[in-house]
Amino acid sequence: MKVLIFGLGLHGGGHAAALYFLERNDEVRITDLKTDEELKNSIADLKARGAHLIMGKHRSEEFRWADIVIKNPAIPPTHPMLAKARMVINDVAWLFSSPWCNEVKIIAITGTKGKTVTSAAVSHALGELGHEAMQCGNMGISAFTVLSEWEARKREGRPLPQYLVCEFSSWQIRDTVSALHGTLPPLEVCALTNFYPDHLNSYESIERYLEDKLELFTKTVKNAVVPDALVDRIASLTGLEKRKIRGIDRVGVKELETMEHLKSAYAILLSLGFKYRPILKALSSFQGVPHRIEQVGAIGNIIFINDSAATIPEAVHFSYGRFKTLAVHLICGGTDKNLSPLAMLDELEAAASLSLLDGSFTRDKLLPLLTQKSIPYMGPFSTMEAAFTASYESAQEKMRELPNLVQVVLLSPGAASFELFLHEFDRGNQFRALVSELVALQ
Repeated sequence: MKVLIFGLGLHGGGHAAALYFLERNDEVRITDLKTDEELKNSIADLKARGAHLIMGKHRSEEFRWADIVIKNPAIPPTHPMLAKARMVINDVAWLFSSPWCNEVKIIAITGTKGKTVTSAAVSHALGELGHEAMQCGNMGISAFTVLSEWEARKREGRPLPQYLVCEFSSWQIRDTVSALHGTLPPLEVCALTNFYPDHLNSYESIERYLEDKLELFTKTVKNAVVPDALVDRIASLTGLEKRKIRGIDRVGVKELETMEHLKSAYAILLSLGFKYRPILKALSSFQGVPHRIEQVGAIGNIIFINDSAATIPEAVHFSYGRFKTLAVHLICGGTDKNLSPLAMLDELEAAASLSLLDGSFTRDKLLPLLTQKSIPYMGPFSTMEAAFTASYESAQEKMRELPNLVQVVLLSPGAASFELFLHEFDRGNQFRALVSELVALQ
């Protein structure tokens, strides 16, 4: 079979797809607008295994050559090269085409924010409750990696996992539903963690963004978990019976007051039939995931929190709420996604200090708002090191004034990262590295 990987990407999805087909002796070509140098960490072993790479451009002959095109979710379906392809598919659609999906209970999770934490927490809790779960999707685990494991287990006579937890971005939903012509395998639970304005630089409206999210909620879904405020709307838009839909917000469990970020996971596990006390015990040992309200170090009364995955203003509001009784030195700003900054205004006003990362969101949205509201700030800075240093020095100064008050240096940008960083994980990793260097000097 002739396979074209359209967009290798930086998070491993295209690499896993190429590797899957190379290991099955298929012909593989890879096309990406990035250069060999930009993708050098991803392409060396693929070249050695026989993949043919076309870097820095796309050529129509590759799309005519291929039996199937594996599309990166960041590439819009309207891309003119796709019109030349015989078949376009993504990794999740390829996995969902397997009849083995009928042997596994599938949990599908989407949402504007919180879906990675929810997916990881559900998988962790299922393991604690004695049930094997695998993950794939938007958190960076390719469905081809899962399918390779399933194939190996079938060859060796080992059972498949009981659960598959799939995290979906709106683009992955769009591509999966399109490739499967709307026919998804049975979903045990389908969850929407929350819904806020996002990606409005890619979607013509917030309604269109919601439509892609709700493509997951077919009438065959056994259980749905959604924010309470959206129960009626989702029932109306999807045709799901309201008796199948559980609201996230009114769970009424006191223990979750200190685990607010795990309410979606708790509601999903309830929908699977587990009892509340075992669920709470299982969730209590969950340690979180990188770049999402992640404590990466501490020096005396100063703690450092990496929340680089907070790429919308609403996420800053949510994360800051965990530390609002402390002195927060906020590092924020970056690239605009056509979003309003007003959802993070309270946090901008409350911060003990404010260090801005440069970018279009900072220049076009934050600076006018800060000027209008007379909110002091430092920057904008063109490097993480400069922003970090300014925040740390502010925390030290504040600690001298109030030695008993915990200071929090919080990286929670509320914006995309692409003008200064490779992606939000690169942004978070740079922050983490600076903290590690500082801690090592103490």
